[in-house]
Amino acid sequence: MASRFPVLAALLIWSLAAPAATPAATSAEWPAYQLTSTIDPPTHRLTTVAEVTLPAAMAGRTVDFVLGANFQVTASEPPVEKLAADASAKAFAGINGTSEELANKRGVAGYRVKLPAGSSSFRIEYSGLVDIPPTASPEEYARSFAETPGIVSPEGIYLAGSTLWYPQLAGDQAGQLVTYSFTVNTPEGWHIIAPGNGVSTGPDGMARWETPSAVDEISVAGGPLTPYAASAGLAEAQVFLRKPDPALASKYLDATSRYLRMYNELIGAYPYKKFALVENFWETGYGMPSYTLLGPQIIRFPFILTSSYPHEILHNWWGNSVYVDYLTGNWAEGLTAYLADHLMKEIEGSGAEYRRDVLKKYRDFASTSGDFPLKEFRSRHSAATEAVGYGKVLMGFHELRQLVGDDLFRQSLRTFYKDYRGTRASFANVRTAFEKTTGQDLARFFDDWVNRTGAANLAVSDVKVAGKGDQYTVTGVVTQRQSGPYDIEVPVAVSTATGPVITRIRSKD
Repeated sequence: MASRFPVLAALLIWSLAAPAATPAATSAEWPAYQLTSTIDPPTHRLTTVAEVTLPAAMAGRTVDFVLGANFQVTASEPPVEKLAADASAKAFAGINGTSEELANKRGVAGYRVKLPAGSSSFRIEYSGLVDIPPTASPEEYARSFAETPGIVSPEGIYLAGSTLWYPQLAGDQAGQLVTYSFTVNTPEGWHIIAPGNGVSTGPDGMARWETPSAVDEISVAGGPLTPYAASAGLAEAQVFLRKPDPALASKYLDATSRYLRMYNELIGAYPYKKFALVENFWETGYGMPSYTLLGPQIIRFPFILTSSYPHEILHNWWGNSVYVDYLTGNWAEGLTAYLADHLMKEIEGSGAEYRRDVLKKYRDFASTSGDFPLKEFRSRHSAATEAVGYGKVLMGFHELRQLVGDDLFRQSLRTFYKDYRGTRASFANVRTAFEKTTGQDLARFFDDWVNRTGAANLAVSDVKVAGKGDQYTVTGVVTQRQSGPYDIEVPVAVSTATGPVITRIRSKD
């Protein structure tokens, strides 16, 4: 099967076929967390000792941070001061959500610590119940899952950045990437998985994880699981199931190997030593660095192997390696959907049908009252936000690919990954990478695409045919009917006796 990968990579020729680049920061530039936790699933309790080391420039400064209000601080060094209840509810924003939901359900507590002169570290111990059951989103949203800001129970554990289960820096330090090591006890029969490299349980009954590079959140998932593993060449493929199922595990292990090799060829080196499929105890579709957390029904749908699964694997390049600068808009979901969900369909020969369905969703859910510019997209929480943040971004990347051509499009993606891996990136950084590779000025394209609401509304009029015999000329007028023109290329197809003739015309005034 390995011999198929170069062929598949060749298919990625895809048969149709700003600011300066930011170098990846060194580990010393990021806050470093050493977390030691104890869980007691029957009582839903999580106890943690967190040692936080900040960059040396922070020595002697005052630092603000937040925790979930359900945690009680039991010790700290230096002493911490609890702030008024007006702590920021928006301290965390990540690929799977924000801390706003946590603030609404359980509250956020703010703290302040004064670091001693010459020291950039602090230590804090805290404990609390993490026990909010998953509940359905109040949004009327066909693809929504039940959600929780965190849970520790006999069925399993789920902690995300939005749980605020570790001290998250606030103020001018908020939103930084972090490095970490994490140790936690594993009850008998349990495996606990976190981003990066490590073991899900050990002979001493402890799981240990650490990240080889910065991440934008520290997430934890696991429970009573059966592990499976196989070498994927570039990394180890892992599967954790709630009930033994070797046949199902084998399908996902094989798929993991295929997709890791495919995206390694297309974009660049996979950044971790493992990729794990973890079966959750309720329906989810979350992608974290080096693992995905999927629900029990979802992983048993046969189409998931060629739709949602490559999407979650690809997030390890877009969103979990090159991270999103959420303040300027989330480009990662649309790019991931384009290079996973859409690409799988394109390889099957049905890419045009997929794009048509995307446009239908945009028309139905966003084009009337639910639309907004891409720079305002953070995460999906409704049909309209999906139509814009996934669908419109996907179509924007497709338009960009048509504009620069397949070869330069692939080269630009590799440049973007190489230049921004391990940092937060914006739509402006996407533009920088494409301009660097193609030599084109893409200012108007990105301004139209990212900053404007809506899309081109085209009409064809005054179509005429002139000629005789086998020589005919077709003329007509293509008009943009929305307020303010876009600079776009419009495909035009003319039916003839020998088949369609397709060309592209530029429309910008």
